[in-house]
Amino acid sequence: MIDEYLFENNVPIGVKSIYCNGRTYSRDQFMIERQKFLQKKRKNLNYES
Repeated sequence: MIDEYLFENNVPIGVKSIYCNGRTYSRDQFMIERQKFLQKKRKNLNYES
């Protein structure tokens, strides 16, 4: 899994791919994974409140 700090920071516009944990993600794939992560994180925060 991609580390949390990558999801919390914005990806610069010129970046075409991201390499993490032995896997290369295209910018589009990364943005999809980021949305899933942020939705899951929001859901967990709502349960804790």
